[in-house]
Amino acid sequence: MKKPSVLLTWVTSIAITLSACAPGSGDSTVSLNDDSSGVINGTKVTARRDDGSRGVVLFLPVNSLGMTVGICTATLLSNHSFLTAAHCFDKKKSPTLSRFKIVFANEKGLFNPREHTRSGSQIVIHPEFRYSKVGILNDMAIGFFAGGIPAGFEPIEIERDQNRNYQNQFLNIYGYGKTKDSAEIFAIGYGSAGELHKAVVKVNGGYGLMQDRYAILSNGNTQFICSGDSGSGQFINVNGVPRLIGVTSFVTGEKKFAGHVTCTKGRSTAMKVSYFAKWIDEVHEEARL
Repeated sequence: MKKPSVLLTWVTSIAITLSACAPGSGDSTVSLNDDSSGVINGTKVTARRDDGSRGVVLFLPVNSLGMTVGICTATLLSNHSFLTAAHCFDKKKSPTLSRFKIVFANEKGLFNPREHTRSGSQIVIHPEFRYSKVGILNDMAIGFFAGGIPAGFEPIEIERDQNRNYQNQFLNIYGYGKTKDSAEIFAIGYGSAGELHKAVVKVNGGYGLMQDRYAILSNGNTQFICSGDSGSGQFINVNGVPRLIGVTSFVTGEKKFAGHVTCTKGRSTAMKVSYFAKWIDEVHEEARL
């Protein structure tokens, strides 16, 4: 996997890291690092339940040589589609990306049964996805695959009401990212990444401040989101039914030794699903034509 370059734009020694082990970075205006951590202090998932976890899958971008070059998390929207972060499959940053696959399992494993893996047929990146001085904008992508979904998994309902305010609500978040807040580098087997973990976090960063995103501050939470968790769904229970309200995008934290950006002292940013609901519908409608 290509090591993301460290950029020269710093503001009060705070850096921004992609929550994924992304395929690479080049000329963005933020510092993108792939050496942060995953669901820290989270609970290892051993069974799928009615809390959003039945819609969570592992997303693996693959290059032209057939090598997996990153790790992200995604949420099922239908029996043939899912939602994840656009930067997980950014061909401008990593031109060798050629395809992707998703894995229906609680851990990556080297030999997951074929029935637990699906090859992707198409991925649609939000047309206004880009990097900026304040982070990543419109960091959403929809992927399609054939073969349906195995037993025990199910699509998740999305939030459509942009007027709902989830400030101070607790969310379930699932990710396959690393579990150590260290400068551990993704290697063969992805180090501590690749196993699904759950975090329960409080939305405490001002949910209503921006129409397209919200933040979760580390201060006031004991479980944290970071590298490998990009694209992960953020779920809330509505009348006993899990609802997808956010997609994990990036983490802002203090830069440590060797370029490591801590995820336990900063904030994570998620894209608001309600803001993108119309686009999600349009992409699915076009796919049916």
